[in-house]
Amino acid sequence: MLINNNDQLKQFLVKSQKDNLIGVDTEFYRVSTYDPKLCLLQFSNRSQIMIVDPLNKKIDLELIKEILFSKKILKIFHAAYQDIEIIFNLFGKIPERIIDIQICLTELGYPNSTGYAEACKYLLGIKIDKKNQFIDWRKRPLSEEKINYASKDVKYLPDLYLKITKKIELETNLNISIKHKKLLDIDAFKRKPERAWKKLKINETEKYEIRKLRELCFLREKIAKKVNVPVKRIISDQQIRLLCKKKIEKKRKIEILRSIKSITLRDKLLKIF
Repeated sequence: MLINNNDQLKQFLVKSQKDNLIGVDTEFYRVSTYDPKLCLLQFSNRSQIMIVDPLNKKIDLELIKEILFSKKILKIFHAAYQDIEIIFNLFGKIPERIIDIQICLTELGYPNSTGYAEACKYLLGIKIDKKNQFIDWRKRPLSEEKINYASKDVKYLPDLYLKITKKIELETNLNISIKHKKLLDIDAFKRKPERAWKKLKINETEKYEIRKLRELCFLREKIAKKVNVPVKRIISDQQIRLLCKKKIEKKRKIEILRSIKSITLRDKLLKIF
């Protein structure tokens, strides 16, 4: 159901507090801006699905905030990082009581990158069609097809959670607890340029020039924010990794530097490398 008024949101909040849980998903646009733009919020409890249009100025964001930050409600996500980033950018804090289905699945032996559609297939025997996942969610009015697609993305989250709880004792599982604590580290969402290099998740750090890696990621973050574009538009993660590797041919390094479109960054990097 597409929410059209705040009374519907209030009713959903009351029902969700009784259920003690909701599924949460977001749709956003991040093609040409530094920060993702929230375009849609999806909620599900044990019996309802609510699609909220945050671009509708009649919707009271304080009610959305009340739902997301209610301590009575467990919030269930899948691959939660970007959703939490959206919420943090909107409200300046992270909700309490969060479960990320993708994290839980690793304890059942599934790969770290198991998608939502795969989880529904393996655990619930339900097929989710993700063929239209690359949608421009800014466009209005929202078509029936888009609303149905968004609904399915959140519909089965409570069921997945309940299925997993039958297989794992989540509250006492140390691995799951540690991974959720890392996910909810507020510093990771503050977009501090000096911490940007950590997002590359570099393995075998001894093979890289870490000082240059830090400096390059710092510059990329600052420039991207200033011109309001995604950081990878400035220079890709792969290019950063190659530039900062200890063993890389000088010819290859020069090729990468020359391919950088940002003149400001290219000039600064020529001095560093």
